[in-house]
Amino acid sequence: MRTEIRAGRIICVVVVVFAPLFLYSQSETSASGSSVYQIAFDSAVSNLNRNQLAVYTGREYYPYFIKKVGQYGVTSATTAGSRPGEHPFFISDAFLPELIEFEGTTYRSVNLAYDICRSEVVVLSPKRNGIVLPDGKVQKFTYSGHTFRALNVGGLKADFYDILVWTDSASLVVKRWKKQNELWHTISDYYVIRNGEAFPVSLVTMKTVGVKAAVLDIFKDRKDIVRAYIRQNHLKFSPKKREQSLTRVVEYYASLKTK
Repeated sequence: MRTEIRAGRIICVVVVVFAPLFLYSQSETSASGSSVYQIAFDSAVSNLNRNQLAVYTGREYYPYFIKKVGQYGVTSATTAGSRPGEHPFFISDAFLPELIEFEGTTYRSVNLAYDICRSEVVVLSPKRNGIVLPDGKVQKFTYSGHTFRALNVGGLKADFYDILVWTDSASLVVKRWKKQNELWHTISDYYVIRNGEAFPVSLVTMKTVGVKAAVLDIFKDRKDIVRAYIRQNHLKFSPKKREQSLTRVVEYYASLKTK
């Protein structure tokens, strides 16, 4: 009788010890080549981003711009080119946690990058692949301290614009873009918006001497005061100082309208 009881105990121990190993082996083989740890990681990421899943809608982003070696990475949208900044993105090709307004709902800490060659907002999905958000779905987003809005006003092509000044009386916006054969160089076209109409003040096709004249023409109702402000503050409109000077002039004009 004692021998049977002991044998029974031995059998029970064997079952208890080997059953989990069998189940673990099944879970590994049923993972279709994916690591158990990777599946757990993807599940955790999906749960963390459950409230943001609506943002991950669109087609997959393909790195059309890679000409040399390397492949699409999981934390950046491209590999380094032969020159610094040689990629189609604004400032950097890294996905950064940013704010985005998508179909009227604001989401925070969404990893995104902005392709300014194709004007596409690319988000990094929980599955670690890039997704291009559909046209017309994004109203606003931020990237590296800049705020972009989707604008559709007279005098502007419907697109995303970097907002430098945004007031009821006057706004200053910039269209950032790159040529596909000059990916290391960002081009900035500046527009002033007044009364729902956009006026170009500095385009890539305009000469530097025309920027000041364009500004004074747009603000003709305060032309003498604005001209005096520009002179007193020694504002220059050369390429390196243009953005700062235009921002100060538009902010000054907006302050006059509130007095």
